[in-house]
Amino acid sequence: MVDADKPGASGPSSDAASNVKGLHKHHNRDCTNKGGVPSKCECPWWGHYKGVMASLARWSGGEVDPRTKGKAAEVLNRLKAAVDAKRYQAEGEDRSLGSGQRFRAFVREWVKHYASERHLSANSMDAMLDVLVAKFGDWSLEQLEQDRTAIERWLNAAQKERKWKDNTWNKYRGMLHRLFQRAVEWGYMKANPVTFIKNKVGASSRTEVRVLEDPEERLLAACERLDAAQHHRRRAKLNWQQVAEIRARVLAGSSQKVLAEEFKVSAATVSQVVNDEMWKSDVPTGTSGQEMRRRLIAAFDLGVRVTELLSVTLPMIRSVPERFERDGKTYEVFVITLPADVTKGGKTTGRPEVVYAGTDRLKQELTRRMFRLRGNPPNKQYVFGREDGSRIKRFDKTWHRLFGLAGLDWGRKKGLVWHTLRHEFCSRAVERSGDPVVAQRLARHKDLRTTMTYMHARPENLLAAAVGLPRRS
Repeated sequence: MVDADKPGASGPSSDAASNVKGLHKHHNRDCTNKGGVPSKCECPWWGHYKGVMASLARWSGGEVDPRTKGKAAEVLNRLKAAVDAKRYQAEGEDRSLGSGQRFRAFVREWVKHYASERHLSANSMDAMLDVLVAKFGDWSLEQLEQDRTAIERWLNAAQKERKWKDNTWNKYRGMLHRLFQRAVEWGYMKANPVTFIKNKVGASSRTEVRVLEDPEERLLAACERLDAAQHHRRRAKLNWQQVAEIRARVLAGSSQKVLAEEFKVSAATVSQVVNDEMWKSDVPTGTSGQEMRRRLIAAFDLGVRVTELLSVTLPMIRSVPERFERDGKTYEVFVITLPADVTKGGKTTGRPEVVYAGTDRLKQELTRRMFRLRGNPPNKQYVFGREDGSRIKRFDKTWHRLFGLAGLDWGRKKGLVWHTLRHEFCSRAVERSGDPVVAQRLARHKDLRTTMTYMHARPENLLAAAVGLPRRS
């Protein structure tokens, strides 16, 4: 049968010139290279095998160059394998499934018919798939199944070149295992080549840490001390007693230059102190503590990620709160709509996401900010930014100091970082609702399995369960 590529084609020329059986060109009517060296013209390569005739460029998805023969011969071999396996589809190689399928095509199919249907998290997964496709995209599943040592060698080399930790190595190994296992279940591979590659032993696992009511209160109480620490850090060369003495002595006629030498500061510093440009008498402390208090409350009660938190502006807060009744009482909830480009999930779905502020303390903070910032220009309406409403990009150093002032032993290896507060939000959502799906919706996770990794039991509930006592939230 003939799979015509375009009207006006003159028909196949002899494949003798290509020196590959079944590989020939379909010359256009106006081609002047008929009978010549096949790679000297732009006419398309064709493959002919067991009654199947196909344009190799079209069938392979455009990877065949008419000016070279090597790639055309490689694609022809894959076409022959598809025909022999009775999986040839004229629509294209991606549809011609089986062990001869390229890894790149299989990944596309896996994402479309498996990952997307199960709403698996796409962000970090896509980044990993990009790395794997860049390395193994042109390999067939059959090649990967037969040469599992190549996979292990690449993992080890990539770990050295990219400075992967053992956990990252294990994640890539796990991603490959998941892909090949699906290929086995779909009948494209006979065995999973990654099964024989063992995980790195000794790789650290995520520590389950709960930020319960006591450390939460310590964090909130430390906010006031954070302002004092901020002030002391910025003005370490002087203290309030020295500032008062400098101002009094200058007022009495002392030389600023002499005072600068005496207090071991610059003349400019003395001048700024005297002119109330530094150590302002009406602003004895900083504002970091007030800002961090708002962010802490939002982390515990709203459950947003850091980038989402710092992107919230006044227009995102619905002016009229949502009301509902339960047990004869009326409750109000502030609805905050996060634009798609702000949220992790929205960047893949293109849809905005909604979060709900329902606790009294969070609603009070939002109300104060709405009154404080409503007259500001748009660039100074960031609810969880600086005190004046301007935006900040991050506050890592500030939360490090805050956690230290609260006496918390923080660190990634210890399982206690700012993102741990989002885990705490999910855990408390399950405790209060008794429904993991509610926690999933509030956390805006695509997959319930992701939410399950965020849910951690209270230690006392584990002990209570061991002796048969009911759970206490």
